[in-house]
Amino acid sequence: MSNVEDNPQLRPLIIDIGSDRFRMGWAGEDIPKTLAPSVYVDISDYIFTSGVIDGLDDIFIKGSTEKYLFGYDAIKYSNILKVHEFKKESNYNILALYFNHYYHKLEIFPEFKYKQPLIFIAPFFMTDVEKARLQYVFFNYFKFPTILFLSEVQAILSTMQKTSGVIVNIGETDSYISTVFHGFTNIMARDVFPIAGKEMTDYFLSMILSSRGSEKSLFIDKWIVKKIKEKSSICVANAKTELQHIKGGSKEYNQPINFPDGTTFEINKERFMVSEALFDPQIMKIIHVDYIGLAEAISKVIKTWDRENWEELLSNVILSGGSSLIPGLGERLRVELQKYFSEKLKNKIKVVAASGRENMGWIGASVLYSKNQLKKGWLNNPNLQDSNQKQIDETNSQNIN
Repeated sequence: MSNVEDNPQLRPLIIDIGSDRFRMGWAGEDIPKTLAPSVYVDISDYIFTSGVIDGLDDIFIKGSTEKYLFGYDAIKYSNILKVHEFKKESNYNILALYFNHYYHKLEIFPEFKYKQPLIFIAPFFMTDVEKARLQYVFFNYFKFPTILFLSEVQAILSTMQKTSGVIVNIGETDSYISTVFHGFTNIMARDVFPIAGKEMTDYFLSMILSSRGSEKSLFIDKWIVKKIKEKSSICVANAKTELQHIKGGSKEYNQPINFPDGTTFEINKERFMVSEALFDPQIMKIIHVDYIGLAEAISKVIKTWDRENWEELLSNVILSGGSSLIPGLGERLRVELQKYFSEKLKNKIKVVAASGRENMGWIGASVLYSKNQLKKGWLNNPNLQDSNQKQIDETNSQNIN
């Protein structure tokens, strides 16, 4: 990394392989250069296995010379092609193709290609097997020189300039609770929470379909539902009270949804009930999850620490992840947490819901690089080391002869 000042394109690349979004960009920047859905399509893999019209690919996939399409290009064909999530499938061959597709969009000079150190954002549940497979792909396929696996919790805390806190990361397929106290972690003081964006989307769809009853049939795929959920969902202080208001004729939450084909339907209670899946164990059971609510799960994680540490942890509950963007979620979580702590601690509870929290891990890694705090933990490409050593040996042999 000594040539970075002379060649900015040799700065580390920060990569966050999220289940919903793939983030990649230069260390030291404010935001990722690449932010794209973590999906792909095979242009021959149609949703309908029979009755496909000859020439359909010529009509819809014009001029494509590639077997796969990635990110937003893939989602454009979600109505005719099967959309795959490479993170869910653990498909590292596709990941390599996906990465290379967006890597070339960085317009790196030929002499600097595949020369950058790589920083991977690593949640605590990333296994050694996953890390080993990433090393294999990026060391062997691309021959990058070095890799650093950076703790996502550490990165998030650096974004908030804190050394203690409770990280509540709600992603698309994974949610977790993790704690750090004065820079120290406790492997007993963390939890993988079973409700994430995917489960909330499924619940949102089931509410929409059940509310329509025997009305006109509606075709709506998960990508459309997910988009509606992200734009319309909110979190209220008391869902039961708001349901009573709706039964009484309130139209406060009414929101029409219009489709390009002219289909229209209206949602209201669905907007705030979707976030209840995070708090209400009875709703969790509807979507086949048997667990305690988010606030209780957080309280149990905090109480794993000594009692004298609770106050500092409670004052730094940090929301992160794309599925945490629901308006009102931070305040609702603060109120729910008060139920599990004494009167003395209730007023100490603070939930931080910062803007840009969907990219908080990536941003934190960039901040740490800017502060020159990423000196330890780098893994060198053994293939390059062997190659360099071979060159040295050959040179020494020539000098001896």
